[in-house]
Amino acid sequence: MTIQKTFATVTIAALAGLALGALFGFGAGKIAPVFFSHLLIWQNVEPVGFAVFCGATVGVLLGGGLGCFGVVIQLISEWRKKP
Repeated sequence: MTIQKTFATVTIAALAGLALGALFGFGAGKIAPVFFSHLLIWQNVEPVGFAVFCGATVGVLLGGGLGCFGVVIQLISEWRKKP
C-alpha cells in the first residue's frame, strides 16, 4: 500500500465521518435543542449550530481513526500473506 493510497483512505474516511457527524448533529439539534442549550457556556450560540459543530468534530476524529484502523488491518493481512 503506497503512502498516497494510505493518505487517501484516511482522508476519505475522515471526510465521511465529518459528513455523517454533521448530519447527526443537525438532526439531534433539531430534535432536542434544549439539551444542547444546557451544554453551552455561551448564550449567544445557536444550539443547532453547536450540535452540528460537535457532531462534525467527533465524526472527523472517529472517521480518521477508523481509516487508520483499516490501514493497519490491511498491512497486517498483507504481511501475513507473504511467506
